[in-house]
Amino acid sequence: MRKYTDVEEQAARTRARVREWLRAGLLHAPQAERLEAELADDLRRTNVYLRATLAFFTLLIVAASVGFILSALKVRDDFGIAVVMAIAAVACIVAAEAAIGAFRLYRFGVEEMLAACGVALLSFSASQLARSVLPSAAPVIVGLCVAAAGGLGLYLRFGFVWAALGGICCLAVMPFEVAGSPTIHRALSAALVGVVFGVTRMKKTHYADEWPGDEYGVLQAASLAGVYLVINVHVLSWDRYGFFSRQGALTGWFYWMTWALTWILPAAGLVLGLREKDRPLIVVSLAMSIVTLATNKPYLGWERHSWDPMLLGALLIGTALALRRWLSRGPDGARYGYTAARVTAVRDPLLTVLSAAPFPVQPHAPAGAAPPAGFDGGRSGGGGASGSF
Repeated sequence: MRKYTDVEEQAARTRARVREWLRAGLLHAPQAERLEAELADDLRRTNVYLRATLAFFTLLIVAASVGFILSALKVRDDFGIAVVMAIAAVACIVAAEAAIGAFRLYRFGVEEMLAACGVALLSFSASQLARSVLPSAAPVIVGLCVAAAGGLGLYLRFGFVWAALGGICCLAVMPFEVAGSPTIHRALSAALVGVVFGVTRMKKTHYADEWPGDEYGVLQAASLAGVYLVINVHVLSWDRYGFFSRQGALTGWFYWMTWALTWILPAAGLVLGLREKDRPLIVVSLAMSIVTLATNKPYLGWERHSWDPMLLGALLIGTALALRRWLSRGPDGARYGYTAARVTAVRDPLLTVLSAAPFPVQPHAPAGAAPPAGFDGGRSGGGGASGSF
C-alpha cells in the first residue's frame, strides 16, 4: 500500500502541470493561482537543488553513524557487521516512514535517502551473512536479490521511480554472477529485464496517460533500454568480477542474433512510441538507434576510421532537417499529431541547469499578454472555451 494516497499523487502531478502551463503561457497567473488553491495539500516539497543537497547530507549522516557504531563496538566479524547493518537498515526505513508521516515530506531528499540507505544496508547485511555459509559468488547474488526486491518495495510503498530503476539494474547484473558462458549470461539477463518490460508495458497500456501510467512509462522505456544494453555485445558489459570492460568475443548464431536485435529493438520501440505518443519510449528508442549506428561497424568487423563520428553527426543532422521540413509542410505545419513548431514556451531542462552556472544565461522568452482579472477568455482547454468559468 502506498504511503501517499492516490489523491495526493494525482494532485502533485496536476500542480506540476499547472505550473508548466503557466510558464508556457497556456494559463494566466490568476487562473493558475485558483487551480493551485483547489489542489492544495499538506505535503512539503522543495526544488531539485535543495533536494539533492539534503539527500547528500542524509547519506553522510547515515554512513557516519553506522561507521561510528561499528568502530565503537569494535565489530570485526561478518556476522556482527551483518547484524549491525540489518538493525541500521530497519532504523532507516522506520525513520523514512516517520519523516513522511510526521513532517509530510514529498520528494524532499531526506526521506528518499533514508529509504535508499535502508535497502543498501539490508543488501550488505544479507551479503555478509551469506559470505560465511555460501560459495564465493553466492553472497553477491544474495545481495543483488535483496537490492532488487528492496527497490521494488520502495517503489510500491513510496512511489520512488528511481528505486525501481535501481532494482532493474540489480536484476540485469545478477545472471553475470552465475557460472556459465557469456551467451547464457546475456540471454538470462535479457529475459529477466524483458519480463519487467512486459509487465510495465501492460500497466502502461492499462493506465495510459493517467497516474500511475507516467511512472510505468518511464519503467517501460528503461527496461527496453536494459534489454538493448545487455544484447548489444559491443556496448559496455559486466564481467565476473564486477568491472566494466569492452567485450565482443561472442561468435556464432547468438552473436548475429544480437546484431539483428540491435536493429529490431529500436525500430519496434520507436513505432510503439510514435503510435502512442510516449515521449520516454521515443527518446530511449532514438538513443538506441544512434548506438546501433555507432556499433554497426564493430559488429560487422569493418575497419573504423577517425571520420566516422563526423559522418554519423552529418547523418543525424540531415535526418533531423529532413524530418523538420516534412513536418512543417504538412497541413497547418503538422502531420499525425506531430509538429516541428514550438508549441509551448516551457523552459528547457538544459537551461534550468545552466541557470545555476556562475555566468549569466538569459534565454529569450516571448512577452506574455496582460493577465485578465479572472478566468475570462481562458486558454486552458474546455474549461475556458466559453469565455468564463
